[in-house]
Amino acid sequence: EMRTKHNMFRYGRYEAKWKAPKVQPGNSIINGNYISTLFVFRDAKYKHWREIDFEITGDSPYSVTTNVLSADNTDRWSTNIQDARHIDTSNARADFHTYAFEWLPDSITWYIDGRQVRRKTGNGVPVPDKSAKIMMNLWIFEDNWGFGGKEGYNNHYPMESEYEWFRFYQWDGEQTYPCAEMSTSCLTSDDMYLSGNNPCDGIENVGTVYGKPACHVSCHR
Repeated sequence: EMRTKHNMFRYGRYEAKWKAPKVQPGNSIINGNYISTLFVFRDAKYKHWREIDFEITGDSPYSVTTNVLSADNTDRWSTNIQDARHIDTSNARADFHTYAFEWLPDSITWYIDGRQVRRKTGNGVPVPDKSAKIMMNLWIFEDNWGFGGKEGYNNHYPMESEYEWFRFYQWDGEQTYPCAEMSTSCLTSDDMYLSGNNPCDGIENVGTVYGKPACHVSCHR
């Protein structure tokens, strides 16, 4: 998994040239279970769950999911906090494609290979307005394969998502994020809530989870 430090990105264009994993070597058609992603995520979700996604899952090489999530004071996913759409596409496992989304105060627009595939305004699940981390990862949905494809028994490991490049362009109207010189000077205490990624990044996890202190762990290199 790759994730940036701090919740310090907001309005702008996010794009990556990316190829999803093959479930088995040399075969881009056979299905399995995985979730390969490009997204922004407000960490930690216990206070403000905010997320804008591209997800490629192991149940089809010809479909990409776009999603936006918004909820407060919960860590439980439900259909009520998301607005997901499945987009038909060419084989996402066989070749690299360029995936992008433009996040603005009143809309989110998703693109694949320069073609607009979806635009969402504030109806229903609102467009997020809080800063977030940029994330890319690959994961398997537990042993029951409840999401990401029901044919996990076909999985051949290791699998890998390939990202040729990633780019972020700040929207001209964004006045706050990222902070100047990529510092933490513009971040609020809410932005810093449980902001540490791992024990070796030097960022203290400040805040509580349901009234209890966050876990404290040590870095061993």
